[in-house]
Amino acid sequence: MRTARADAPATRFLGVRLTAEEESNLERFRTEHDFASRSDAVRALVRAAVETPASAIEVPTTLRNELEDLAEDGYARDVGEAATLALTLGIRELARTHVEQLTALRERARSAADRRARRHRADREGRGLLGQ
Repeated sequence: MRTARADAPATRFLGVRLTAEEESNLERFRTEHDFASRSDAVRALVRAAVETPASAIEVPTTLRNELEDLAEDGYARDVGEAATLALTLGIRELARTHVEQLTALRERARSAADRRARRHRADREGRGLLGQ
C-alpha cells in the first residue's frame, strides 16, 4: 500500500465536507491506487494538482518543435494553445476533405443512376419499336 511521503509530515488538519458522490469517488480512487487511507489519497490528489507533467500528450520531438515555433512566432500564446490550434485546423481540414469527397461520391452515384435510367428507357423504347 502507498503511504504519505516520510519527508513531508502532516502538520495541519483540514476538515472537508463531501457529498456522498464525492466520498464515493474518493474511496474508489483510494482503492484503485492502493492508498492506506483517505488522507493519503487526498494528499496524492493535492500533489498531482501542483505537479506539472512534461506533456499531457506524448508527441514526436519534431512536432513539439513545430508547436513551439508556432508559440514563439506569436500564432499561439503557448505550446498548449498551439496544439489546440493545430488540432482545430487539422480537424477542420479533415472535415472539409471528407465533405468534398462525399459530394463527389454523391455526384458520381447520381450520374450512374441517371445513366442506368436512360439505358432502361432506351431499352424499353427499343423493345417497343421491335414489338410493332
